[in-house]
Amino acid sequence: MPTTLPALASPGRCPGVLLVYGEERANTALASELELDGYRVYRASHPGTLRERCRDGGVDLVIFGHSPHRGYDVLRALRAGELVPGAASVRVLWIGTSRETNTSVLRAFEAGADDVTRTPLGYAELLARVRALLRRESFIDGPSVIVCGPLEIDTAARTATFAGEPVDLRPREFALLAYLARDPARVHTKQDLLRAVWDYRASGSTRTLDSHASRLRRKLASVGAEGWVRATHGVGYRLAPNTQTALHAAAP
Repeated sequence: MPTTLPALASPGRCPGVLLVYGEERANTALASELELDGYRVYRASHPGTLRERCRDGGVDLVIFGHSPHRGYDVLRALRAGELVPGAASVRVLWIGTSRETNTSVLRAFEAGADDVTRTPLGYAELLARVRALLRRESFIDGPSVIVCGPLEIDTAARTATFAGEPVDLRPREFALLAYLARDPARVHTKQDLLRAVWDYRASGSTRTLDSHASRLRRKLASVGAEGWVRATHGVGYRLAPNTQTALHAAAP
């Protein structure tokens, strides 16, 4: 039976962090710091060894860095479930170099990263990002199954279906959908969504939310939920355009 990889740390267990960082010295220094803060740390000097490190489970977060082109391929394979069964929803922090462009950052998000940052990066900031990614999201609290017309979201199994059709979502796309579905009639501001789903508290602008909302909109449309993620210009997003749309989509 294949070993599954948990998406989040289990209660009472120290979270496991896998470093796929590309440089032995950087791996060693960062591993020492994380271990002092209570994390179980695994190291891989090359992205290609991720399969072996994850095979036995226990990894809750993977930190990528320094091998952007090979790393993109490995991350895509991880998200597709091709490397380790059950590992598609593991958290991923991508650390790029200061020389990388905004396009490289977007490519990392497109490949499946949950958070992206660049060097030079202080340990305090890195630790804050690690904690934010491993923190139990507030939208999980409450009923484990959210039903909005034909849309059904199981937050425990981390699955979503529309009229019985599975919706293939990445972790943050799922998180965004679940948060919107908790209060579908409300227009959620971008600041609220960034804080709740990404724990993003900076005052500057970011395209992270818009990129994820665009992908979520396309994936919902592919299963018949056309127009279910609606943008309110200058404010934020809501789930369904109106109740009649939901009722119409639910009709046989």
